Amino acid sequence: MLAAAAWAQVTADVGVESSPGVAWMAHGPDTRAVGARPLSAAEVRLAQQRAAGFHAAFRASASFRTPRDRAHLVTSSAAIEPSSASNRARAPILQQSITAYWTVPRDARRRPDGVLTPLLGGAHDLVYFETNRVPRADQLVDRATEGDFTRGVTVRGHGGFFAQPRVLGQLGGGTVFADVVVLSRDGSGVLEPAPIGALLDFEIERLQGVVAQTEQASGERIKEAEDQMTPARVAERRAARELAWQRETRDPVLLAQRLDAAHRTDLTALERTRKDFAIPAQPDPRHRYWAPKLALDAARTLAASLTPDGRAQPACGLVEPGHLGAYGVRFVVAGTAPNCVPMVQVRSDLLDPRRPLEEVQLLAVFFRGSLCGELLAGSPPPSSAGRCGYGVPLLREMDWSLVRRTLGWPP
Repeated sequence: MLAAAAWAQVTADVGVESSPGVAWMAHGPDTRAVGARPLSAAEVRLAQQRAAGFHAAFRASASFRTPRDRAHLVTSSAAIEPSSASNRARAPILQQSITAYWTVPRDARRRPDGVLTPLLGGAHDLVYFETNRVPRADQLVDRATEGDFTRGVTVRGHGGFFAQPRVLGQLGGGTVFADVVVLSRDGSGVLEPAPIGALLDFEIERLQGVVAQTEQASGERIKEAEDQMTPARVAERRAARELAWQRETRDPVLLAQRLDAAHRTDLTALERTRKDFAIPAQPDPRHRYWAPKLALDAARTLAASLTPDGRAQPACGLVEPGHLGAYGVRFVVAGTAPNCVPMVQVRSDLLDPRRPLEEVQLLAVFFRGSLCGELLAGSPPPSSAGRCGYGVPLLREMDWSLVRRTLGWPP
């Protein structure tokens, strides 16, 4: 962090230019004090050297080195974090963020050393390069294929099962998905097959809740309607109507006929409620109860047939037509049905806690919902602006061999 006196020297005379260095941040991307413990001086130097290597790799890109209409700058921060977000007891690991910015010049500032820094809340387009940070499941779910197959995936969560996302290409020795590019030191992938046993367990628990809720709601709705037709409620309602209507229907005979007609309407409504909310005895895949019940029965039947080894087999998903909504989805053992979509999950062993704390095992390039991977793998972006418009040329042109050397990875 710059001292207050140094910050007083920061000026706003920033134009369309590329920063000569990296702005090192003492706080993380969430503006919090970072890490399980402070970084040592050696760890800070290592992280700053890696950030400088990325900056040099970025400047190998003509589009980043020579801006058209934005100020180009780079920030970085690092932290010591547990190697597993779901298990705070796991060994610590050095994580680092290196962020490429394309900033409207008025929203950047020049430090006394000439390095450009972004203003908080300014007009920026960004691409994020993060080391030793496992992509979340929701970042890998492919919007083109997620459909009805996603199970247990939550925002900011690493767990859950989802359809195999499209692999759009290779870049720098890593795999391009729609919303993230993932590179690993050993070249392994970020995903693994979803085991059929665990997926069925989740599906059974989910559908049991749906079926029980539907049964309860149907019973409560019918009981509520029947409670309105007890003799006491009928008499109470008739008396209230008679009091309200006798001023406008003064003839006692006509008033009685009107009250009788209203009672018949109530009886018709009760029968309609019974019909609409009663669960039919005959299974009907289009019925709101039977659709999830049939899916539950299918999942239970398959789960009961699996041996312990069989539960570890890869799963795939398919849709049986003619069922209500998404309840036609069935999960089966991969290879046992045609046109079955492979189901996957994020690997739980992507970061090896036995490796040295400072070693980079994983690099992920995040687009944060912009799906730049689709443009990166295809034709040039239709627009020169926006996160993809700026980021895709950088990713295509930057020196990935220098990135790998900076991370200590084999070429």
